[in-house]
Amino acid sequence: MSRAASWAAIWKSAKQPDDRAPEARTFMIIVINGPLGIGKSTLSEVLSEKIDRCAMLDGDSLVAVNPLPADPVEHLHRGILLLLRHHRRFGYRHFVINHLWETAAELEDLRRRLARLDDRILCFRMTLDPESNLARIDRRASVRASDELDYEKETFHREHAVLSGAAGRELGEPWDATAPPEQLADALLREIRHRYPSGGVQVG
Repeated sequence: MSRAASWAAIWKSAKQPDDRAPEARTFMIIVINGPLGIGKSTLSEVLSEKIDRCAMLDGDSLVAVNPLPADPVEHLHRGILLLLRHHRRFGYRHFVINHLWETAAELEDLRRRLARLDDRILCFRMTLDPESNLARIDRRASVRASDELDYEKETFHREHAVLSGAAGRELGEPWDATAPPEQLADALLREIRHRYPSGGVQVG
């Protein structure tokens, strides 16, 4: 099969209208939203390590392309759907996805696409006071080779303003990110088990 034909087959698979056959369903899709530096990736990694048969998707990595796509959100959401189907074919049932979604329309578009796979989708918006979030950015910058601190702080202020202006749960259910990642992950898992007591989330 040629490379072009191979990619055509992949994208055709990614556009299937509904994959929610009982034997193929995922159990849970967890979406983590929040500003730069708050700890989305770290929390997602800890969650994926605690949940058996779980895969983590980091949104920033999926859109780390040059040049940037004409529609980054469309590029991201198609990529997420493609990778979820790919992982599920190899037996992974649970997914943790993290990124920054700035509008309710963006998040609703993601929910609509993910509902083709499973309608049990939980979205959390991590929250933290600005001073603590900036302190985390400072600590992260201190161990990096490249100096992007000024850019990251400017980006944080913009993203924090957008997310803080969200009404209710339109950008995700607010979740206090003050605690260390292990404690945050345990608290989220307790909440998930409370909402879905017979769901079967197994700690790996």
